[in-house]
Amino acid sequence: MPATEYTEHLDIIDVGVQENGDYCVEIRLQPLHLSRAGLVHGGMVFTLLDAAMGRAVIHTLEPGFTSPTIEMKINFFRPADSGMLLARGRIINRSKQLCYAEGEVRSGADKLIARATGTFFIKPL
Repeated sequence: MPATEYTEHLDIIDVGVQENGDYCVEIRLQPLHLSRAGLVHGGMVFTLLDAAMGRAVIHTLEPGFTSPTIEMKINFFRPADSGMLLARGRIINRSKQLCYAEGEVRSGADKLIARATGTFFIKPL
């Protein structure tokens, strides 16, 4: 799936669909991704999760449809300050107009950074 200008600007790498059906994106942390405290900014983690879950949904849609985020809830478990972060998104339930997804972000050392749930609206372009 092609990256958007926004995710390209943030240097998010589209890894794609995995064998288990999860959709993955990753990022190598740089100074622009960090807060003033030197830790990955919460908004960056949120963006990774939104990208992974949203792409998991979009990947299953017929051409001519899109799926904007309606809502997302995120829980942060630990900070990260360097290295790679991998975000995975998966669909939990889908109806005609709504899709519920879950996602997680892990560090390169496989430490859980954050988890999220989200609801996406399925609509024609």
